[in-house]
Amino acid sequence: MNTEVRRNVFCVLMSSEDFEHCFEKMMKLNVKDKQEREIIYVTVLCALKCKTFNPYYTNVIKKFCEHSKNYQITTQFSIWDRLKDLKSLNATKTNNFILLLASLISSKTMSISVLKIVNFADIGADDVEFFKDLFRKILNVSEVLITEIFGRLQPLPLDNLKNGIKVFLKHFLKPELNAEEKKNLKIALKCF
Repeated sequence: MNTEVRRNVFCVLMSSEDFEHCFEKMMKLNVKDKQEREIIYVTVLCALKCKTFNPYYTNVIKKFCEHSKNYQITTQFSIWDRLKDLKSLNATKTNNFILLLASLISSKTMSISVLKIVNFADIGADDVEFFKDLFRKILNVSEVLITEIFGRLQPLPLDNLKNGIKVFLKHFLKPELNAEEKKNLKIALKCF
């Protein structure tokens, strides 16, 4: 927390009663333009550093994304930064990032297209485990929600992402799934 804005954001995050209270207090900080990015940056950092996953941080991010498209874009860039550097995350941070990302995608705060920077044809063994865990969490929702999550890709011109996800799900994830999870996977694959 090397800037005053980051320290203030951190203090608000830690002292708030709940995510709505946090949002109200953050709005009173009167951060300007580019400083707004620090809210998401610090929140993601705190979410990853927890010893166990805390949905409070996810709810804070969701609240800001609902408030303004600028926060959605900032969240997207923050996710991309983490996805590009997965190897630097220890086991706790990796697990927290999977849960954070799965929650943001499952709640439709972020589209699954946020994964468009991932080249599924060329990922390492550690990354395979990360994405297997991520997709398993995403597929662990209702059939309707699975259709909505994966259906958001259909109209988009992201053929590399669509094909990459399809191949990944069929090749890496499907062999490890139980009957219920395979049913959900089949629903997801129909969306492409």
